[in-house]
Amino acid sequence: MNHKLVLGAAFLAATMLLGCALPGTMQTSQVSVWARSHNRSTVDVYLLCGDQDARWLGLVGPKEAAALDFQYAQTRCARGLNFFLVARDFNQGYWVGPMYPLAGSRIDLVIEKYAGLSSANLSRE
Repeated sequence: MNHKLVLGAAFLAATMLLGCALPGTMQTSQVSVWARSHNRSTVDVYLLCGDQDARWLGLVGPKEAAALDFQYAQTRCARGLNFFLVARDFNQGYWVGPMYPLAGSRIDLVIEKYAGLSSANLSRE
């Protein structure tokens, strides 16, 4: 029996098994944010651990909706995750949070006309 052939077949089988497992793993490695804005300004959305390590997630246009996401690894924050919303027309920022999402969580972020009244709700996808 040819050992190289056996090793090659085993490697191919393992690669195929891992390849099939990746999509399920990748689905839970992201946290989805569904942002809906009632604001008249374009709003920049940042994610922070507590009040540090700001990461820009994207922007939401006036009276529009946007899908944003971030890596599940960022949820490892004992102080909780916060959104910081910056209304471009007014150059003012507003806090929303803290939240403690789990893998596969979905966050519904509602940006109100007055961004200081915005809210975020957690659910499972």
